[in-house]
Amino acid sequence: MRRLKLLLAMSIAGVIALGNAFAQSTLENPSRPQTDDVVINDESRAQTDDELFFASKRKTWVEVWGFHNDHGNDSATNNIQPRLYHSFPLGRSGAQAVTRLDTSFNSNSGPKFNGGGGGEFNPGNTRWTLAGYTPEVAQNLTFGGGFRMVLPTGYNNPAYSSAQWAMGPQLAMTYTPKNAGAFSFFSPTVRYMMGMTQVSPRATLMRTLELYPATGFQLTPKLKLAMWDETGIYLSARTGRWFVPADAMLTYSFDKSWGATIGASAPLINDNFNYFWNVYSRVIYNF
Repeated sequence: MRRLKLLLAMSIAGVIALGNAFAQSTLENPSRPQTDDVVINDESRAQTDDELFFASKRKTWVEVWGFHNDHGNDSATNNIQPRLYHSFPLGRSGAQAVTRLDTSFNSNSGPKFNGGGGGEFNPGNTRWTLAGYTPEVAQNLTFGGGFRMVLPTGYNNPAYSSAQWAMGPQLAMTYTPKNAGAFSFFSPTVRYMMGMTQVSPRATLMRTLELYPATGFQLTPKLKLAMWDETGIYLSARTGRWFVPADAMLTYSFDKSWGATIGASAPLINDNFNYFWNVYSRVIYNF
């Protein structure tokens, strides 16, 4: 019994001594992190930072767009376009990538479309876009590049799809100044689309330059205005003809998940005829 008491006393003394030693080492090195049950070393801290970094840069959202284009003479086209976006980081440098997958369902109505009308919805094109953006190269300034691919899921029906495989490179920059009042961004994009393979003998391989001088304004904490973000400027490299619209859309954020957009555009230069006027809307859901 005396021996058991002696061992117990020695154990308690050892624990007290170990605690005093740890406390002394902490006082000597106040930067050493402490928690109630685990000491966070450099390795575990770096792992936590990695997880937070990657989690903060990943985002997925869905949009559903609807377009109505007026072609005059009681003729119109309608388009429903679901889109899936996903953004993710490229390493730890701050570079970012965004991938977009969208498809379309189109209808034509009115005498201008002859046998291609009737108002029924038919499959159109599917597009896949991949873009990467640098970290800031100067204050509030980044650059980007990528490509878009067009898949003719409307197959050989030029009344509703491009009826061709196409691909094109794109370049972009984004300027997002701080404390600039309502002005929030200037993000021009240029893309050159080239048709590669026809799936219909009636299709002409596209050669189109697309310009999007997107400019944004934060009108209120929940309401944004963007111009030339959705509808851009087009030049047909085959004919040299331009389509230059005035385009604007308002986006309202209901909460962190849901938002909605209304927009409209009308041509200022319509040499490469597209439509007389266009209205569109969008519903957004962020995961």
